[in-house]
Amino acid sequence: MAIPIDDLIEVANAISRGEVPEFQHNECFTSGAFDLLLVKATGSNAFLLLQDAVEKYEAVDEAGVGFRGYFYLLGILARQSETTEVPPGLLEIIVRHPELSHELRNWYRLQN
Repeated sequence: MAIPIDDLIEVANAISRGEVPEFQHNECFTSGAFDLLLVKATGSNAFLLLQDAVEKYEAVDEAGVGFRGYFYLLGILARQSETTEVPPGLLEIIVRHPELSHELRNWYRLQN
């Protein structure tokens, strides 16, 4: 089952607003809301989702809810991609938000 990136961004925005997003099941609530959504996103599938998430940066910025949840999502997708290949545009995002990109800088072994 493919998860549309817009659904992931919606969860990220909820986290940025300080909300505890629901799992995609009615009976569960969690602050790790991506757990069930991304359970099968590994390797190249996770990398493709990461690329899609990077492309959604402007939409997240325009939403005006902050980037905390967005960077949480990027970090999960980077780890689950199992590669240190950096998708186009991600370095620029990391540079714009040094206070939120610690996990990504560590994963990609970038200088602080």
